[in-house]
Amino acid sequence: MKWRSLFNADNVAKLIIAFFIGLAFFLLMWPYWMEDERVFEVADPSQAYMFEDSSRSRHADVVEASITGHLDGTARVEIYYPDTIHRVWTFELPAGRIDSSGRWDFYDREVRIDYIPGTAKKGHLTIKTKVF
Repeated sequence: MKWRSLFNADNVAKLIIAFFIGLAFFLLMWPYWMEDERVFEVADPSQAYMFEDSSRSRHADVVEASITGHLDGTARVEIYYPDTIHRVWTFELPAGRIDSSGRWDFYDREVRIDYIPGTAKKGHLTIKTKVF
């Protein structure tokens, strides 16, 4: 008798709807879950650095970046399309503790990240990116 009440028409309809909502969520999040987060280190903030990241998919729609660390002066991190002409975003980094992040529309598989020193001579930065 318990099984009959469990598999009545209302419960089956709710289960089917819940299944399709879960499937839609899974399919929408799949590209994000499949991309690896890349980690780049700026060990000497007085020197310029150039990093590259890319997506495994045929095309990407979003680039995420987060920058953490500490600097004794100013610096800048710029995110570019691979053609180096079209800049996506610029992080102006002040002296002190750094904790910045962003997410932008992006229409390429590859991204270039430039670290440009300003007055910073000592410190350390970690730049994490994800293109998906």
